[in-house]
Amino acid sequence: MEARPSDVAIIGGGPAGAAAASLLSAWGHSVTVFARSGSASSKLAESLPPSTRKVLDRIGASSAVDGAGFVRSAGHSVWWGGSDLRVEEFPEGARGYQVLRTELDRVLLDLAEAKGAHIRAETTIRGVERESDFYRLDCASSEDAAPITARWVLDCSGRSGVVARRGFRQQDDGPRTLALVGIWRREEGWDVPNPTHTLVESYTDGWAWSVPVDDHSRYFTLMVDPHVTGLEPGKEIGPIYRSEMTKTERFAELLEGGSLQGDPWACNASMYSARRFSDDHMLLVGDAASFLDPVSSFGVKKALTSGWRAAVVTHTCLRRPEMESACLDFHEGRERRVYASYGKQSAEVFGIGGREHRHAFWTDRSAMDEFYDEPDEDGELDIERLKRDPTVLNAFDRLRRNPSIDLRPGATLTVIARPTIIDDEVAMEERLSTPLVPGGVRYLRGIDVKRVLAIASDHTQVPDLFEAYCRTGDPVILPDFLGALSVMISRGILEEN
Repeated sequence: MEARPSDVAIIGGGPAGAAAASLLSAWGHSVTVFARSGSASSKLAESLPPSTRKVLDRIGASSAVDGAGFVRSAGHSVWWGGSDLRVEEFPEGARGYQVLRTELDRVLLDLAEAKGAHIRAETTIRGVERESDFYRLDCASSEDAAPITARWVLDCSGRSGVVARRGFRQQDDGPRTLALVGIWRREEGWDVPNPTHTLVESYTDGWAWSVPVDDHSRYFTLMVDPHVTGLEPGKEIGPIYRSEMTKTERFAELLEGGSLQGDPWACNASMYSARRFSDDHMLLVGDAASFLDPVSSFGVKKALTSGWRAAVVTHTCLRRPEMESACLDFHEGRERRVYASYGKQSAEVFGIGGREHRHAFWTDRSAMDEFYDEPDEDGELDIERLKRDPTVLNAFDRLRRNPSIDLRPGATLTVIARPTIIDDEVAMEERLSTPLVPGGVRYLRGIDVKRVLAIASDHTQVPDLFEAYCRTGDPVILPDFLGALSVMISRGILEEN
């Protein structure tokens, strides 16, 4: 007799799949996870920024990750674009994580299992087909090869893209990147500004980064273009890795006296995205949906966030099928915007390096700036860009210099409804929209812009408006309030009389 269908089948047991499985199981859904170990990416050590803590809290994984014994990073030490050493400490004593992916994946997957997910280890999915109201997944496993049926499928299979490669995956028309990875040990420790730091160095043909996993061992990874640097398929990685490392300056000095543990290996690290990120009862999640250039340092955080968001979308659709269209639109927009935003930031970082390193590796990647410089499909605001926007900065300067105000609602202002996450579900939220903010906005830096709009015309001084806002809800800090007010003025939500 065929087993009862699962509510959700998750292909892949990495950070995205495990995060989604933990939440969906905790919310009472039956979840089957198909996990397969042994990929090159799962053997990496990676750096997680302190902001990852927020998504770990959301999926209930903070305590488990804290207890895993990972090195807690205090920041970065950077040699970039020919500049001198730049030591970047995380603000206010915040700490990130330096993780072995195999260990992080194990911790997160164990947590999902503890919350009720059924884990099918060492199982390969050979096919996924839609049959009536369910998906049928054909499995290859040493334990049980019987097909599994599920109402929803989340492809969290990373670069292998079990579902993503069936007409969804879209390779960027840009440069290719290969990660060359080696593990080094130095018994006397490493001569670095802070032993917990991620180290980053640019050089003529590429860039390198290093993550500690204990007091004596570090992963040293080189990011190169296999075409530009003449790497050919089939060549032995070890000699190439050592040859590339000699092109660095600080890393080559650090490795003197160190011992390489085992053979180096290579991972494909080229960026890609998808033409679309969802289908009928199916989502592309994490690295199955898109892959960021590692220079962003947000790859694992992106995967965890994507898994959380996919769980919320799936949970909402299972509980309220009438929300499915809005939920899928929400998932599409978020995945597309995250990829475009990080792609843009990566191109800018490569542009900085390219000012010093006159090499095709850098010019090719900085030229991708135009590829990502397109408006987001849902028209929402990009907070990072707003911080540099001249019109926002001018409005902020006016408010700071002259606290007297005379504000009214903008002439082109309308109220629209857009999907967003509220608690554990996707819901329709009222947002303020203008031609400059077609997707609408409700919150900016934690400030409820609809609440600001309701009281702005009643006050003639910024301090009075700020105090009135704080009286009607949770207190906020003045810089955040001024920042939100500046955006509202610059985007026509408020007008100055």
